[in-house]
Amino acid sequence: MGEITNEMIWQAIKELADQLQQTNGQVERLAKQVQQTNEQVEQLTKQVQQTNEQVEQLTKQVQQTNEQVERLAEQVQQTNEQVHRLSEQVSDMDRRLTDVANGQKILVEELFENKKEIKRIKTALNLY
Repeated sequence: MGEITNEMIWQAIKELADQLQQTNGQVERLAKQVQQTNEQVEQLTKQVQQTNEQVEQLTKQVQQTNEQVERLAEQVQQTNEQVHRLSEQVSDMDRRLTDVANGQKILVEELFENKKEIKRIKTALNLY
C-alpha cells in the first residue's frame, strides 16, 4: 500500500483536471450571470434616471400650474370685487332712477291737476 504508481498519480491528475474543468465551467456560467445582472442593473439605473427626470419635469409643470391657478384666483377675486362695485353702482342708479320716476309722476299729476284747474277757470271765465 505504500507504493503509489504512476498510473494512480495519472488517474488523480485526470480527476483533478476534470474537476478543474467543471469548476472553470461553473465560474464561466457565474461570470455570464454576473455580467447579465450588471447589464440589468445598468438598464434599471437608466430607467430610474429617466423616471427621475420625468418626475422633475412633472414637478415643474405642477408648480407652473399652481402659479397659474394662483394668478387666476387673484384675477377672479379682482373681478368679483369689480362686479360687486358695479352692482352697488347699479343699485344706486336704480334708486336714483326710481326717485326721478317718482318725481316725474308727481310732476305729471301736478300738470294734470293744473290743466284741470286751467280748464275749469277758462270754463268759469267763459261763463261770465
